[in-house]
This record gives sequence, structure tokens and C-alpha cells, in this order.
Amino acid sequence: MKLKYLLESFDFDDLFPTVAVMYPNAKRHKKEFRHAFDLLTAMRPTTSAKTIRYTVISDPLSNRNFFGANDQNFRTTWDVLLGKELKKDAAVDLTDEEIAANCLINAIFLGKHPKEFENSYIALTR
Repeated sequence: MKLKYLLESFDFDDLFPTVAVMYPNAKRHKKEFRHAFDLLTAMRPTTSAKTIRYTVISDPLSNRNFFGANDQNFRTTWDVLLGKELKKDAAVDLTDEEIAANCLINAIFLGKHPKEFENSYIALTR
């Protein structure tokens, strides 16, 4: 499934509690997260042959494993992110809602946002 269609399958108010669990500061910035979600779901995706792959990632510092996608998967413009196919390895135990929330957070903080989001991005990163 493309990221665009995954995000469109959720209502922001239903997705936001999962975002807030993953990123506790989100509670103070609900308006900015909603702005990002609204822009992403309204934007036209650019077709991409690349994927966002969720795998089991080992943290060498803590010796722990977690589910996630490589940050590099998100370092592109939002329209290209929306056109990327989402993949999940068999060992990854994440729901579509958790993946959508994680992708929203990563798009905001790792992706290249459009000009319309600049003021919201500044508020989030102060």
C-alpha cells in the first residue's frame, strides 16, 4: 500500500492518540500535527519506485530490538514520501495505525516539508 492511501484510511482524531504515545510532545502541538496530516492527505503523491520498509532494528547501544524503518526512507519531499510503497517484514508486529502514526512523525521531522508547513515546523522544533 502507498503511504498516501494508508494516511487517507484514518481520521486525524482517531490517529492522534497513537501519535501522542510515540511522541509525547505531540500533545502540546496537536494543531501542527493536524496541519501536517491535512497537507499530506490533500497532496498529490509523486510515483516512486522506492519503499518504506519496516523491519526489526537492533540498537547496539542498548542491545535492544525495536520495529522501525530506516530514517533514510523519509529523507525526501512529502509528495515523494506519499508515493512510496509501505512494506513490513514478517517479524514486524505493528498495526496499520502504528505505521501511519510513525510515518506522520517521520515525515514531519525527517522529510522535506512544503513551504505551507514552515511556520508549523518552526513551532514544533523550537
